[in-house]
Amino acid sequence: MIPILSEQNIIQTGKVRNAICPNCKQKDSLEYRVYGGVIRILFIPTLPNKRITKVFCTACEKEFQLKEFNDSIKQTIKYEKSKKPIKFPIWQFSGIIILISILSFGIYTGIQMNNLEKVYILEPKKNDIYKVNINGQYSTLKVSNITKDSIFVLLNQFTLNSYKGLDEINIDENYTTIKSFSRKDILTLYNENTIYEIIRE
Repeated sequence: MIPILSEQNIIQTGKVRNAICPNCKQKDSLEYRVYGGVIRILFIPTLPNKRITKVFCTACEKEFQLKEFNDSIKQTIKYEKSKKPIKFPIWQFSGIIILISILSFGIYTGIQMNNLEKVYILEPKKNDIYKVNINGQYSTLKVSNITKDSIFVLLNQFTLNSYKGLDEINIDENYTTIKSFSRKDILTLYNENTIYEIIRE
């Protein structure tokens, strides 16, 4: 289970002038308090917490919800807060920034690998490994020879029901049968995603 922590602290205070505490009836004893904080996922600051404004009486030490006061008091607090606006610190978005960076790097890497594979399929080299999916059966082909018009591959004698484990069966002794394809046929297999990955060491 991923730990998600929510922090709330007082980040701003100010006097509420000409107001009477509804509890102890003391005048000019009220102050507003803005609570804010950060949500942490895996202890990494990810998003700012929702900011909440409450009213505190310094005389009777009772705290009130802002909605308990009339519109006049609410407008006074809104005006006081506007005189010293609070900005969201950039570090509170660290988690989002890290996640976006990872996703961007993953997308960039995927695009680069796809571009390289397009080169590999048009310019094959000996020992290139083609990962293939034929009707849900996964296996590998190994390029053994290349001519002007044809590509000769060694067929892996093993197939799997999943792409997982292909690296384990990609060993020399498993390649026992040779088969030739035209370059056009190999390109067609790639475009149809039958050859879905190319490994070049």
